[in-house]
This record gives sequence, structure tokens and C-alpha cells, in this order.
Amino acid sequence: MAKLLRPPRLQPGDIVALLSPASAPKTRAHVANARAVLEGMGFVVRLGKHVLDQQGYLAGTDAARAEDLRAAFLDPQVKAIFCTRGGYGTARLLEVFNISIALQHPKILVGYSDLTSLHLALQRAGLVSFWGPMPGVYPGCNAFSARWLKKALMSDNPVGTLPVVRSELATLRLGKAEGELTGGTLTLLASSLGTPYALNTRNRIVFMEDEGEEPYKVDRLLTQLLTAGKLKDAAGIVLGVFKGTRLKVYPARQSWSLREVLYDRLRPLKLPVFYGLSLGHIPNQSTLPYGVKARLDAGRGLLEILEPGVRA
Repeated sequence: MAKLLRPPRLQPGDIVALLSPASAPKTRAHVANARAVLEGMGFVVRLGKHVLDQQGYLAGTDAARAEDLRAAFLDPQVKAIFCTRGGYGTARLLEVFNISIALQHPKILVGYSDLTSLHLALQRAGLVSFWGPMPGVYPGCNAFSARWLKKALMSDNPVGTLPVVRSELATLRLGKAEGELTGGTLTLLASSLGTPYALNTRNRIVFMEDEGEEPYKVDRLLTQLLTAGKLKDAAGIVLGVFKGTRLKVYPARQSWSLREVLYDRLRPLKLPVFYGLSLGHIPNQSTLPYGVKARLDAGRGLLEILEPGVRA
């Protein structure tokens, strides 16, 4: 990987772009709310030209969404890019968006879920981007999420120890590790395999979460990663909160629970693993910078960010 490139930190009054690289916002009200959230954090919001476009399940054509992304990176006044929502479509942009533009004009990019695809591509290129809340998704960016977002984006100090959901916390395998951060939504990590932007887990701390996948599907996705040789070479694994794993196809008497699947698939790796980091499709979101060094203590349920994701 190229030398790690950190974008400049945000400051109050900075101009930020609000784009829709994947699916369209559900309503105009969602965009208005997203704008209000970012303005409430002290930023000046500039909407992408195609932020409200819709073409089927996409927020407009691939060319239009890529144009908005390109314009935001090229605009010297724009200091950060926020995404209205995920859904689907970000991976399609990687065929038409020139990643070198982001390297030539480094700036903060924030999103989660479907944005995993773009994060992996930027990490491959060597630019730090940020897994974090999308203000166009309910509940937007609450006070908890905003606090951690500001810590990650507006200070050139390391974020430090990230919060966990105490009611969900569980150690799957004891141990400690250090390594660069990578990861994202499990479905997108699996779908990256075989592409130029495939997940690289070697000596890294991998964070994962997902939504709407019942246990056998989580098993299938993890098995795909394992069969492809991923995770086995990782330094450690941190799991966020998996939402919407309610049994639908297999009734309870025929299914493992999510926790049983995670134990079965991940414990044999003999890596430190814990479940319950405050990230995922949940209201209280942490913000994680891709590519920076982090320290994991699975027994204590700790993930500490050791380096800043931005520069002064």
C-alpha cells in the first residue's frame, strides 16, 4: 500500500458536500434534515448537483453520481464529503470514478454500510477515509454520534478508546493485538473479493457489522471470506452490533443463533475477537478512520485508535 495520506481536519465554518453515491434519499425531508444536522455542527453545506436524483434503486446514473463525487474532490472550497445514505450502488462508481483524483485532492469522506466499497478502494490507494454516521439516515446523527464524529474529524489527536454497547458486549476469544484498521459491512466485504479493491486483512484489525442477515447468511458470508483466505492472517477482529438477524427461513429449532455462528466461524482462527463495538446500523455510531494504527484487547472489550485520521 502507498504511504498513508491523511486529509486536513475540519474546522467550524468549513464547507462540506452532501452527496448520494448509492441509493437516493427516501424523501426530500431526509436531505433537509441531513443539511440541518451538519449545519448544527457548525458546517456550511453544499448539496451535490444530483443528490436528489433517482434511477430505480440508484441515486441517478453512475455517471451523475460519479460526477458529484469528482466535483466535490476537485472543489478547493469543499473540505469534507458526507453521504446521505447507503443502500446500493457505490461499487458501481469504482468503474467510472478515478481514485487518483481523491489522492491529488485529499479530503475527508464519511459514510458507512454500502460506502464500504469506496472506503476499501481509498484505503488501497492510501487515503484515510472514515466509517461514520450518514445524516440522511434515521436518526441521522444524534448527539452521541456527533460527539465521536467531531473527535475523529476536527482534532489531529487520536480518537482513543471507542465506546461499546455494554448490553451486547461479549468476548469470543481472548487476546491483544495491534494493526491498521480495515473492515466495514460484512456483505460488502465479501462482495469485494475478486476485485481490484478486495479486502486486505493481513496483519490488520478488521471491524465488521451487518443488517438484515439471519444467522445462516452471516455464516455464508464469513465462510466466503475464510475460503478466500481472508481473516486468517488478520491481527484481530472487532464486531459491531449486527441488526435484523431475526430468523425467517430457518425456525429456531433448525438454526444456530448469531452468536453461535460467530463463535463457530471465528474462534478457530485463534485471533482476539470481541462483539459489541458501538458501530453498525444503530443510532449510536462511532467514527473509525481507515488505515490508522489501533490496539485491540478482546478480554476487556477495548478498541483504541492510536493515530489521528486527519492532519492539522
